Amino acid sequence: MRIGIFTEYFPKTGDLEVKGGAEASAFNEAYYLSKKHQITVVTSNEKGSKKKDNINGINIIRCGKSRKYVQAGSFKDRLSFMKAAYDKGRQESFDIIAAYNFITYPVVWKLSKKLKIPCIARYHDVWIGEWVKNVGFTGITGEILERYTLSRDFDQFIAVSNYTKEKLKKYVPEKKIKVVPNIVEVPSIKENKFNNPTICCVSRLVDYKRVDDLIKAIYILKKDIPNIQCIVIGTGPQEEDLKQMVKKFNLEDNIKFYGFVESHLNVLKTIKASHVFCLASNVEGFGIVIVEAMGLGVPFVASNIPPLLEASHGKGGLFYEVENYNDLAEKIKNLLKNNKTYDKLSSEGLHYVRMYKGEKIASKLEEIYNELVK
Repeated sequence: MRIGIFTEYFPKTGDLEVKGGAEASAFNEAYYLSKKHQITVVTSNEKGSKKKDNINGINIIRCGKSRKYVQAGSFKDRLSFMKAAYDKGRQESFDIIAAYNFITYPVVWKLSKKLKIPCIARYHDVWIGEWVKNVGFTGITGEILERYTLSRDFDQFIAVSNYTKEKLKKYVPEKKIKVVPNIVEVPSIKENKFNNPTICCVSRLVDYKRVDDLIKAIYILKKDIPNIQCIVIGTGPQEEDLKQMVKKFNLEDNIKFYGFVESHLNVLKTIKASHVFCLASNVEGFGIVIVEAMGLGVPFVASNIPPLLEASHGKGGLFYEVENYNDLAEKIKNLLKNNKTYDKLSSEGLHYVRMYKGEKIASKLEEIYNELVK
């Protein structure tokens, strides 16, 4: 089968240097599907990347003007990419095409009509009515594009969670929605723990990720655990504000910002060397990174939002009341002080992560693709 995957961003190398869940999802699914099918990824021409490439058997076409990675805004550049992706797609021979984010959904739908082939929307979360709240004024564009997308007759929506499916049902007939979780493959890693009790957070530094709640929790914990450490991996528009907050709370010796770490293996090594992983978001569609922590045997503390409870099956970590940093501090302290609870959750995580194996998830996707192409 000739499958076209359209995604705004895609890793430049096999090191999986991704900045978000949609990119990780696109890469992992392209990789496992490429074992049996011809996969072509159409994506942005990011600075420093090759326009045509092949990574781990995945054909990659990077189109449009050279541009930097952005998390919001850049409407003109994104519109230019959408046109370039459509033009490139018209030149390819596909049996089926799939889109992985709100910028590529309209492109794939329009292409499917032009090429007369089935189209899929791989859906991570529904943000209708929430765009401006989540990303600010520039979210208006996202709101318009998502409303447009959900009014189009895609052949199939594949949601990453039942939580996302329930949100999609408000706009899409249920018969057109299937649920297939993300692939989460975690290599076996041996890494010595940091000397001091260390919390790791891997996150975009945007408002809805609530990294500020983690900083407040560390401030509380420092009174009982003076040598506590926190590593924040990721970048985003809130980075400078968060650094100022750390300075204001006199936590420069406790909280370190690692920025964007290109090698995903190094990200996983840092999580493995930490004692606790934390994800404080109040918005998620799945939560790949807490499943990765589970696969590394590192217990997590996460907000008690439905997608994180679903992805983890409520195992492998402790959940706190979202946006309640006092509760977050208490849950982290519980893990650091209670070895019995810690060991139990570590074992749970290693057990439950098996359900996200690549071959298993790719088989479910392949079944859906075959049904549509018949």
